[in-house]
Amino acid sequence: MRKSGKQVVVVTGAANGIGEAAARLFSRKGYTVVMLDVSERGNQVRDEIKTVGGDCAFWKCDVASEKDVAASVKKIVKLYGRIDVLNNNAGIVLVRPLEDILWEEYHRVVDVNLGGIFLFCKYVIPVMKKQGKGSIVNMGSVSGHVGQIDHSLYGATKGAIIALTRALAWELAPWNIRINSVSPGSVDTPMLRSDIKIESAKTGKSYKEVKKLREGEQAFKRWADPSEIAESIYFLAGDTASFITGADLLVDCGWVAK
Repeated sequence: MRKSGKQVVVVTGAANGIGEAAARLFSRKGYTVVMLDVSERGNQVRDEIKTVGGDCAFWKCDVASEKDVAASVKKIVKLYGRIDVLNNNAGIVLVRPLEDILWEEYHRVVDVNLGGIFLFCKYVIPVMKKQGKGSIVNMGSVSGHVGQIDHSLYGATKGAIIALTRALAWELAPWNIRINSVSPGSVDTPMLRSDIKIESAKTGKSYKEVKKLREGEQAFKRWADPSEIAESIYFLAGDTASFITGADLLVDCGWVAK
Protein backbone atom coordinates (compact mmCIF):
# COMPACT_ATOMS: atom_id res chain seq x y z
CA MET A 1 0.00 0.00 0.00
CA ARG A 2 1.28 3.47 -0.95
CA LYS A 3 0.09 6.00 1.61
CA SER A 4 0.67 9.56 0.42
CA GLY A 5 -1.15 11.39 3.22
CA LYS A 6 -3.29 13.07 0.59
CA GLN A 7 -7.00 12.66 0.10
CA VAL A 8 -7.87 10.26 -2.72
CA VAL A 9 -10.41 11.14 -5.40
CA VAL A 10 -11.70 8.72 -8.05
CA VAL A 11 -12.89 10.37 -11.26
CA THR A 12 -14.68 8.34 -13.92
CA GLY A 13 -14.91 9.56 -17.49
CA ALA A 14 -11.67 11.39 -16.80
CA ALA A 15 -10.05 11.27 -20.25
CA ASN A 16 -11.80 14.36 -21.60
CA GLY A 17 -14.45 16.99 -21.00
CA ILE A 18 -15.75 17.65 -17.50
CA GLY A 19 -14.05 14.54 -16.06
CA GLU A 20 -10.67 15.67 -17.34
CA ALA A 21 -11.20 19.17 -15.95
CA ALA A 22 -12.20 17.71 -12.59
CA ALA A 23 -9.13 15.46 -12.49
CA ARG A 24 -6.85 18.41 -13.22
CA LEU A 25 -8.52 20.62 -10.61
CA PHE A 26 -8.44 18.03 -7.82
CA SER A 27 -4.76 17.45 -8.58
CA ARG A 28 -3.98 21.17 -8.34
CA LYS A 29 -5.80 21.21 -5.00
CA GLY A 30 -3.50 18.52 -3.63
CA TYR A 31 -5.53 15.33 -4.05
CA THR A 32 -4.21 12.00 -5.21
CA VAL A 33 -6.25 11.49 -8.38
CA VAL A 34 -7.28 8.13 -9.81
CA MET A 35 -8.55 8.60 -13.37
CA LEU A 36 -10.75 5.94 -14.98
CA ASP A 37 -12.00 5.88 -18.57
CA VAL A 38 -12.33 3.61 -21.59
CA SER A 39 -10.27 6.03 -23.70
CA GLU A 40 -6.50 5.74 -24.01
CA ARG A 41 -6.36 9.53 -23.91
CA GLY A 42 -6.39 9.16 -20.17
CA ASN A 43 -2.71 8.23 -20.38
CA GLN A 44 -1.93 11.61 -21.93
CA VAL A 45 -3.93 13.52 -19.32
CA ARG A 46 -2.26 11.56 -16.51
CA ASP A 47 1.21 12.31 -17.90
CA GLU A 48 0.39 16.01 -18.21
CA ILE A 49 -0.84 16.12 -14.61
CA LYS A 50 2.26 14.34 -13.37
CA THR A 51 4.53 16.64 -15.38
CA VAL A 52 3.33 19.61 -13.33
CA GLY A 53 3.80 17.72 -10.06
CA GLY A 54 0.43 16.08 -9.58
CA ASP A 55 -0.08 12.69 -7.96
CA CYS A 56 -2.16 10.85 -10.54
CA ALA A 57 -2.87 7.35 -11.85
CA PHE A 58 -4.89 6.14 -14.80
CA TRP A 59 -6.19 2.86 -16.05
CA LYS A 60 -8.95 1.75 -18.36
CA CYS A 61 -12.32 0.87 -16.86
CA ASP A 62 -15.71 0.33 -18.45
CA VAL A 63 -18.17 1.66 -15.88
CA ALA A 64 -20.88 -0.61 -17.31
CA SER A 65 -18.81 -3.70 -16.48
CA GLU A 66 -19.20 -4.95 -12.91
CA LYS A 67 -15.96 -6.90 -13.30
CA ASP A 68 -14.06 -3.75 -14.29
CA VAL A 69 -15.58 -1.64 -11.54
CA ALA A 70 -15.02 -4.20 -8.78
CA ALA A 71 -11.42 -4.75 -9.88
CA SER A 72 -10.74 -1.01 -10.09
CA VAL A 73 -12.07 -0.26 -6.62
CA LYS A 74 -10.13 -3.20 -5.17
CA LYS A 75 -6.94 -1.94 -6.83
CA ILE A 76 -7.47 1.62 -5.57
CA VAL A 77 -7.96 0.47 -1.98
CA LYS A 78 -4.92 -1.80 -2.22
CA LEU A 79 -2.75 1.03 -3.55
CA TYR A 80 -3.99 3.95 -1.46
CA GLY A 81 -5.94 2.47 1.44
CA ARG A 82 -8.91 4.80 1.09
CA ILE A 83 -11.32 6.68 -1.19
CA ASP A 84 -12.32 10.10 0.06
CA VAL A 85 -14.20 11.36 -2.98
CA LEU A 86 -15.96 9.59 -5.84
CA ASN A 87 -16.84 11.73 -8.85
CA ASN A 88 -19.06 9.82 -11.28
CA ASN A 89 -18.57 11.61 -14.59
CA ALA A 90 -18.68 8.85 -17.20
CA GLY A 91 -21.63 9.08 -19.56
CA ILE A 92 -22.78 8.85 -23.14
CA VAL A 93 -25.53 10.55 -25.13
CA LEU A 94 -27.87 9.30 -27.85
CA VAL A 95 -29.54 11.99 -29.95
CA ARG A 96 -32.47 10.34 -31.71
CA PRO A 97 -36.28 10.16 -31.66
CA LEU A 98 -37.41 7.54 -29.16
CA GLU A 99 -39.10 5.31 -31.75
CA ASP A 100 -35.80 5.03 -33.65
CA ILE A 101 -33.77 3.86 -30.65
CA LEU A 102 -32.83 0.20 -30.73
CA TRP A 103 -33.27 -1.98 -27.65
CA GLU A 104 -29.53 -2.66 -27.45
CA GLU A 105 -28.85 1.09 -27.68
CA TYR A 106 -31.28 1.69 -24.83
CA HIS A 107 -29.38 -0.80 -22.69
CA ARG A 108 -26.00 0.74 -23.48
CA VAL A 109 -27.08 4.28 -22.56
CA VAL A 110 -28.81 3.15 -19.36
CA ASP A 111 -25.98 0.76 -18.42
CA VAL A 112 -23.32 3.47 -18.79
CA ASN A 113 -25.13 6.54 -17.47
CA LEU A 114 -27.13 5.01 -14.63
CA GLY A 115 -25.54 1.58 -14.29
CA GLY A 116 -22.04 3.00 -14.02
CA ILE A 117 -23.03 5.19 -11.10
CA PHE A 118 -24.92 2.31 -9.48
CA LEU A 119 -21.86 0.04 -9.74
CA PHE A 120 -19.33 2.56 -8.47
CA CYS A 121 -21.56 3.53 -5.57
CA LYS A 122 -22.15 -0.16 -4.79
CA TYR A 123 -18.42 -0.86 -4.52
CA VAL A 124 -17.16 2.44 -3.09
CA ILE A 125 -19.82 2.92 -0.39
CA PRO A 126 -18.52 0.01 1.76
CA VAL A 127 -15.05 1.62 1.66
CA MET A 128 -16.45 4.96 2.79
CA LYS A 129 -18.59 3.32 5.47
CA LYS A 130 -15.48 1.71 6.92
CA GLN A 131 -13.79 5.12 6.94
CA GLY A 132 -16.82 6.75 8.54
CA LYS A 133 -16.72 9.54 5.98
CA GLY A 134 -16.82 10.22 2.26
CA SER A 135 -18.24 12.38 -0.47
CA ILE A 136 -19.83 11.36 -3.77
CA VAL A 137 -20.61 13.77 -6.61
CA ASN A 138 -22.68 12.41 -9.49
CA MET A 139 -23.14 13.97 -12.91
CA GLY A 140 -26.73 14.95 -13.60
CA SER A 141 -27.72 17.29 -16.42
CA VAL A 142 -30.10 20.07 -17.31
CA SER A 143 -31.67 17.28 -19.42
CA GLY A 144 -32.90 15.77 -16.15
CA HIS A 145 -34.88 18.96 -15.51
CA VAL A 146 -36.19 20.09 -18.91
CA GLY A 147 -37.47 18.34 -22.01
CA GLN A 148 -35.15 18.27 -25.02
CA ILE A 149 -36.09 16.99 -28.45
CA ASP A 150 -34.34 13.71 -29.34
CA HIS A 151 -32.85 13.49 -25.83
CA SER A 152 -35.63 11.50 -24.10
CA LEU A 153 -33.49 8.51 -23.12
CA TYR A 154 -30.50 10.59 -22.08
CA GLY A 155 -32.77 12.85 -20.02
CA ALA A 156 -34.41 9.84 -18.41
CA THR A 157 -31.05 8.53 -17.18
CA LYS A 158 -30.12 11.93 -15.80
CA GLY A 159 -33.45 12.30 -14.01
CA ALA A 160 -32.87 8.87 -12.50
CA ILE A 161 -29.40 9.88 -11.33
CA ILE A 162 -30.81 12.91 -9.53
CA ALA A 163 -33.46 10.73 -7.83
CA LEU A 164 -30.87 8.10 -6.90
CA THR A 165 -28.68 10.79 -5.36
CA ARG A 166 -31.51 12.09 -3.18
CA ALA A 167 -32.42 8.64 -1.92
CA LEU A 168 -28.81 7.69 -1.16
CA ALA A 169 -28.27 10.91 0.78
CA TRP A 170 -30.62 9.60 3.48
CA GLU A 171 -29.38 6.05 3.20
CA LEU A 172 -25.76 7.08 3.75
CA ALA A 173 -26.18 9.87 6.29
CA PRO A 174 -25.58 7.60 9.34
CA TRP A 175 -22.03 7.02 8.08
CA ASN A 176 -21.31 10.71 7.46
CA ILE A 177 -21.20 10.13 3.71
CA ARG A 178 -22.49 13.01 1.63
CA ILE A 179 -23.81 12.55 -1.90
CA ASN A 180 -24.83 15.29 -4.33
CA SER A 181 -25.18 15.83 -8.06
CA VAL A 182 -24.27 18.57 -10.51
CA SER A 183 -26.52 19.37 -13.47
CA PRO A 184 -24.67 21.37 -16.12
CA GLY A 185 -26.26 23.23 -19.01
CA SER A 186 -24.35 23.37 -22.29
CA VAL A 187 -20.64 22.69 -21.79
CA ASP A 188 -18.00 22.83 -24.51
CA THR A 189 -17.10 19.13 -24.56
CA PRO A 190 -16.60 16.52 -27.30
CA MET A 191 -20.07 15.14 -26.41
CA LEU A 192 -21.82 18.47 -27.01
CA ARG A 193 -19.87 19.19 -30.19
CA SER A 194 -21.01 15.78 -31.47
CA ASP A 195 -24.60 16.75 -30.64
CA ILE A 196 -24.26 19.94 -32.68
CA LYS A 197 -22.90 18.04 -35.67
CA ILE A 198 -25.89 15.69 -35.57
CA GLU A 199 -28.33 18.60 -35.34
CA SER A 200 -26.52 20.40 -38.16
CA ALA A 201 -26.83 17.38 -40.46
CA LYS A 202 -30.49 16.89 -39.53
CA THR A 203 -31.57 20.52 -40.03
CA GLY A 204 -29.30 21.54 -42.89
CA LYS A 205 -28.03 24.47 -40.84
CA SER A 206 -24.30 25.06 -40.52
CA TYR A 207 -22.46 23.96 -37.41
CA LYS A 208 -21.88 27.63 -36.57
CA GLU A 209 -25.59 28.45 -36.86
CA VAL A 210 -26.66 25.55 -34.65
CA LYS A 211 -23.96 26.35 -32.10
CA LYS A 212 -25.23 29.94 -31.87
CA LEU A 213 -28.80 28.71 -31.32
CA ARG A 214 -27.72 26.36 -28.54
CA GLU A 215 -25.57 29.05 -26.94
CA GLY A 216 -28.69 31.22 -26.89
CA GLU A 217 -30.27 28.79 -24.41
CA GLN A 218 -27.83 30.09 -21.79
CA ALA A 219 -28.43 33.45 -20.10
CA PHE A 220 -24.88 34.55 -20.91
CA LYS A 221 -25.18 33.36 -24.54
CA ARG A 222 -22.16 31.10 -24.32
CA TRP A 223 -21.24 27.56 -23.42
CA ALA A 224 -19.52 26.76 -20.18
CA ASP A 225 -15.91 25.73 -20.13
CA PRO A 226 -15.46 22.30 -18.50
CA SER A 227 -13.35 23.94 -15.80
CA GLU A 228 -16.40 25.92 -14.63
CA ILE A 229 -18.30 22.69 -13.96
CA ALA A 230 -15.25 21.17 -12.30
CA GLU A 231 -15.25 24.00 -9.76
CA SER A 232 -18.79 23.07 -8.72
CA ILE A 233 -17.83 19.41 -8.41
CA TYR A 234 -14.84 20.34 -6.27
CA PHE A 235 -16.99 22.53 -4.02
CA LEU A 236 -19.58 19.82 -3.39
CA ALA A 237 -16.86 17.22 -2.80
CA GLY A 238 -15.05 19.18 -0.11
CA ASP A 239 -15.59 20.13 3.51
CA THR A 240 -16.79 23.64 2.62
CA ALA A 241 -20.01 21.88 1.56
CA SER A 242 -20.16 19.88 4.80
CA PHE A 243 -23.88 20.57 5.39
CA ILE A 244 -24.96 19.80 1.81
CA THR A 245 -26.26 16.37 0.90
CA GLY A 246 -29.01 15.15 -1.41
CA ALA A 247 -28.75 18.33 -3.47
CA ASP A 248 -28.63 18.81 -7.21
CA LEU A 249 -26.61 21.90 -8.13
CA LEU A 250 -27.80 23.45 -11.38
CA VAL A 251 -24.86 24.95 -13.25
CA ASP A 252 -26.96 25.78 -16.28
CA CYS A 253 -26.59 29.54 -16.71
CA GLY A 254 -30.24 30.12 -15.89
CA TRP A 255 -31.70 27.59 -18.36
CA VAL A 256 -34.18 26.05 -15.90
CA ALA A 257 -34.99 29.43 -14.37
CA LYS A 258 -36.25 30.83 -17.67
